[in-house]
Amino acid sequence: MTSLLPLCTVAAFTLGAPHNQSPSTEPTPVSTARPNGATAVIDATRSAPMTLELGELLVGQPKTMPFTVVNLRSEPFTVESVKGGCGCTTVTEPPKGPIAPGESFTVHVTVDPGKRGGIDLVKPLYVKYVSGGVESAQIIGRVRPIAAVTPSTLDASDPVAITVESLDGRPFLITGVSPAGTLVLPKEQAPAARIELTLDAEAWIRAGRPASLVIATDLAGTAEVVIPVRGADQVVLFRLPPATGDEAARAEIEENQAAIIRQIDALLPAGSRSSQFRMRLHPESGMLFIHGTESDIREAREAIRGLPESSRVRESAALPST
Repeated sequence: MTSLLPLCTVAAFTLGAPHNQSPSTEPTPVSTARPNGATAVIDATRSAPMTLELGELLVGQPKTMPFTVVNLRSEPFTVESVKGGCGCTTVTEPPKGPIAPGESFTVHVTVDPGKRGGIDLVKPLYVKYVSGGVESAQIIGRVRPIAAVTPSTLDASDPVAITVESLDGRPFLITGVSPAGTLVLPKEQAPAARIELTLDAEAWIRAGRPASLVIATDLAGTAEVVIPVRGADQVVLFRLPPATGDEAARAEIEENQAAIIRQIDALLPAGSRSSQFRMRLHPESGMLFIHGTESDIREAREAIRGLPESSRVRESAALPST
């Protein structure tokens, strides 16, 4: 179904000189044209593109809005085309003849939002002149979400039940999970408007600790739901005094490094470490890598803050997962 809004909501695209033409030296007249309703006049010297706001769209239902171009120059121009930046945007044909100063024309822009809800649309729109100049506008809108997921982000170190719920109450089925086996489905699944799943932490670790999980459904407009996962294996780098100098000096520094590692280990809360936790030291550079979940890293930072200043341990960087 196509929705056509009243023309009183027309967005005006006011044109001065096309981008590759020299603007007229004559004063620019203020247009008094108001085609089919109110038209907002926008200065063509703007630094950001004009915006055509579609508002809320429904999954699978194209929406049409009028788009008006007003000539504020002191000379006519001729438009070759008005086009969208992709196949989901169609535009009616502009007039073939010249547009006189103070005159305007209106085309209708139709955007197909596709089959996925809960996303923001940002699409380009281009006005091209016979002379070769181009003006651009921006089409924005929001596709109404079809389903809600709670929590929106999953903490792997403290897994809770995940709820997928259709916002309009329509029953649906979970048709798959990726990576397979990382989420546990109800034993006897039947179509429902609200379905709970739980994280299988061991399966998640075996899958390589992915940073997101994908739930597939048969709910129109929400074929897939993506859930980010916090707590995937992280790495932080700390600097200890490096083991440099002659053999005796290196041996002494390496002994101090080992003592610092023991102190960190002793300061970590008993039983708080996950199976992912590990510390790796490069004695020559003094680089100490600590791997683990967000909880592991937080506890390690607390332990290192408890070291005496004489240990000279400092955090250097947080690194991507390995």
